[in-house]
Amino acid sequence: MGFGKAFGLGLLIYVALNFVFALIGALLANQIDVYFGLITTDPMTFISSLFTPILILPGIAWLTTGILAILAATPDAMLLALMVMIGLIVPPILAAIIAGRTGESKGAAFGAWFLIAIICAVVPLVLGIIAGSLSVDVTTIIVFILSGVINGIFYGAIAALSVSEGF
Repeated sequence: MGFGKAFGLGLLIYVALNFVFALIGALLANQIDVYFGLITTDPMTFISSLFTPILILPGIAWLTTGILAILAATPDAMLLALMVMIGLIVPPILAAIIAGRTGESKGAAFGAWFLIAIICAVVPLVLGIIAGSLSVDVTTIIVFILSGVINGIFYGAIAALSVSEGF
């Protein structure tokens, strides 16, 4: 039961927080009409946008799209760059902590978050193939899966460390 609870709550929290941060980003970029227009014009892209942040590796989220983007941003775009960084870092960490707190063992918490990361990496790949908007070759498949594995190990460790099991 611990694995299922950790998986369900972790996935729900991760997708919900991605939606909230995507909404904040769209508001800051003054593109809210475009973001919600995707629901009717291109629903697969909208659904995929809830899962694609897992494709950004933790080091890139902290440095390249995080600190360096904030330092390179103009004063007008600095808040948007900060929200992008926070939106790439906070959802997986909070979801991993919640998965760890609801998992009954370290293995269940790690496995639940690892599966969440793999599923979130595969969903945009599958939706891109179905929509025909993604040119798929072996390299693309490997990059998507590998980013899910790396994020699964990184945030799975956070989930395992946040388990509150007795000694």
